[in-house]
Amino acid sequence: MKRLKFYNIAAFIGLLFLSSCSESFFDINHDPNNPSEATPGLVLPSALANSAYVMGGYYHALGSFWTQQYAQAPAASQWADWESYNLTNVDFDRQFTLLYAGGLNDYEYVRKNTAETGNWKFYAIATLMQAYTFQVLADLYDQIPFREALKGNVIPHYDNGQLVYDSLLARIDYAMSKDFTGSTVENPGSSDLIFGGNIDDWKAFANTLKLKMYLRYVNVNPNTYRTEIEALLAENKFLTKDAKFTAFKEEQTGYNPFYNTFVDRLSGNVVANKTFIDLLKDKNDPRMAKIFNPSVTGSLYNGIAAGDNKNHPTETSKNYATPAIKGTSPVYFFSKEEVLFLIAEAQARYGTASDAESTYKTAIRASLTSLGLAADAIDIDATYPYNGIRSIIEQKWIAQANKNGIEAFFDYNRTGYPNFFTRSLTSVLNGDERPKRLYFPSREVNSNPYTPARVDLTEPVWWAK
Repeated sequence: MKRLKFYNIAAFIGLLFLSSCSESFFDINHDPNNPSEATPGLVLPSALANSAYVMGGYYHALGSFWTQQYAQAPAASQWADWESYNLTNVDFDRQFTLLYAGGLNDYEYVRKNTAETGNWKFYAIATLMQAYTFQVLADLYDQIPFREALKGNVIPHYDNGQLVYDSLLARIDYAMSKDFTGSTVENPGSSDLIFGGNIDDWKAFANTLKLKMYLRYVNVNPNTYRTEIEALLAENKFLTKDAKFTAFKEEQTGYNPFYNTFVDRLSGNVVANKTFIDLLKDKNDPRMAKIFNPSVTGSLYNGIAAGDNKNHPTETSKNYATPAIKGTSPVYFFSKEEVLFLIAEAQARYGTASDAESTYKTAIRASLTSLGLAADAIDIDATYPYNGIRSIIEQKWIAQANKNGIEAFFDYNRTGYPNFFTRSLTSVLNGDERPKRLYFPSREVNSNPYTPARVDLTEPVWWAK
């Protein structure tokens, strides 16, 4: 059977094997390139690289386009369909398959083999990162193969997003309840490309991931996980450092995935969006010069409106600011500032307004310092006065630029903020309608009879209804 090699996944770290997959979902639950005797220490880095490759590449780019951080440049059209929302079920087919054939499958291999031996640190890391990856897929598709996925040649049914979430939260709690000090527990060390095997950091990651997932329920029933959110806030053991993948090299097969595709191989397409850059200009926000490179022509910080690229026939990307992402820039699963904005939102909803405002300001300062600016480079009270959830999500949107565009997209779907996006001039949707999800992948539609019927892009996922 024909097999497709997916390049640049494990090449990021120069020592990992590539995952491969077949044309059918039946086979992507089994990776023939991972021998049965592979150790967790060999498989875990490949899984982490796979998640970073997809999250930091196409998913980051899509979220950045759909939240008007980035725009399609004139004199090019590679990503114009994203701005017009003229997608098909072929779009992002490859990313879906990569995650199931690669990262999710590898995490499951680690989970299964370490559960049998009581090697709980490896088990916890694999469980947490698999949960993170499943959560992103559920947020994009609403229904995904889950309970029956990753089980060899089983043709998996699809499960709804809320069931996936509830199951993942239970898995996280189970994994983190284990004894990490026993004689069968190995230190992941350098095979953990996120925290170097520090289990305390992974405990903080677990609390942060749970908080993010709990907050998805607020539009469905704000009391579903109220008790758990309040307990997490009281304990206050969240991430205080970035959870990021940094194993990139200054060579084409080792670049950051966004840089590799959107800057190096398909250059001239991605520029700053006018919505985003005009706000930063209006506020005299010093982060603008850190998030974007000035235009080649004139050294200006210019942006172009969504869908406006065809109306500037004499211009190219050189006339506009471009994302300041380098070949070795990290891929962020959580940044310090994102965590603080999550805490601020939880405090605004389940704590006190004063605590929320204080954390909101701390988060903005963290955003500034993460870009090499002074913590007091912005007079927050004068420039971005606190106004509850709206302020928190708007500032989180700014802070996510170049770091986690897909999460900015989820926040917009979930809260409606920022509420000042312009209508794409090329939108094929009605009025101010915007995408809320992706179509089920074509490879699934063609090979898995349990794939749900096509759902419109504008249909909200379960937590946004």
